[in-house]
Amino acid sequence: MGLVSLTYVFLCIITPYISVLKNRSDKNQINYLSDIIDKGYDNTLQNRYPEGKIFSNALLALSTIEYCDNNRIFNEKYSKIVDNCIRRIQSKRAVQIFSKSMIPKYGMFYNGWSNLVYTTYKESQLFKYSKIQENVSEASNEIEVRITKTQNDSLRTLDSYPGTTWPADNMIGISSISNDTLQAKWIEVVINSAKHKSGLINHISSNVSEIRGSSNAMITYCLGKSHYQDVDLYNEIYRSKLIDEYLGIQLVKENENGSNSMDVDSGPVVFGYGASATIMNIKTQASLGNEKSRITWAVMNTLALPVNIFNKKYYLMKKEPMLDLFMLWGSTEL
Repeated sequence: MGLVSLTYVFLCIITPYISVLKNRSDKNQINYLSDIIDKGYDNTLQNRYPEGKIFSNALLALSTIEYCDNNRIFNEKYSKIVDNCIRRIQSKRAVQIFSKSMIPKYGMFYNGWSNLVYTTYKESQLFKYSKIQENVSEASNEIEVRITKTQNDSLRTLDSYPGTTWPADNMIGISSISNDTLQAKWIEVVINSAKHKSGLINHISSNVSEIRGSSNAMITYCLGKSHYQDVDLYNEIYRSKLIDEYLGIQLVKENENGSNSMDVDSGPVVFGYGASATIMNIKTQASLGNEKSRITWAVMNTLALPVNIFNKKYYLMKKEPMLDLFMLWGSTEL
């Protein structure tokens, strides 16, 4: 038993360093997640999280596209997975929690994440196999026009829900648009609206001086994706304020004071370190060329007790598929 356990741990640790193991891990996670979401598990997630249906389908679609791009695997099997995710993102059940009367319509969470899927898909060779190309292009163009018109009158941060702004949702929207000039100006508006002494972007509009690990991990990733010139400096500040490193493992504090305060955005917080922040930071640091993200992923992969058999891989005995989705999205960046 001891030898079996050591072998299991060894394979978990080396997975991100061996291309055959990593590709098998990604492929089998896509198989598992697409299967349960096709069977309606995104509706279960919607009951657990405010935007669970949109979020789960967006993360699966983005991960599948990135997996295919990384491995140059382009076929109808994977385009069908993405097409199905998009159909669910556009479904009445998915949009019913968002307000049509908002400016822009449905708010920035919906517009940002859905358009990030559309634009990422259109830029991939996988898109050639899509059965809904016209739908995707029209939906993306509509969001781009909607956002551009909204920002033409008075450039500002945009609400996710009526009266409430999450800057991270704005950053996702910024990452998704093709207008470089608007991207740059919008980023400056978001940065200037924050009042934290470090210059880091705040978590929510109701407290412009509060920074959080989970949102800044996402924000920093988006700054890089949007070609923000000072992203390396921003990342340095973010790392100095919110990231602690132990033997190359990067753990992200959810709260600046190191408290265990948590909510639906943070996920579990243990000894001050947030699960959502730490796992999102893997993708963020990998996108900026930090190889230590691979070490962190390897450790999280081991702690999450992966089962990888019969062409499917899952964590924590299938109890937390949102963890699977974020680990998969992070892995495609390594």
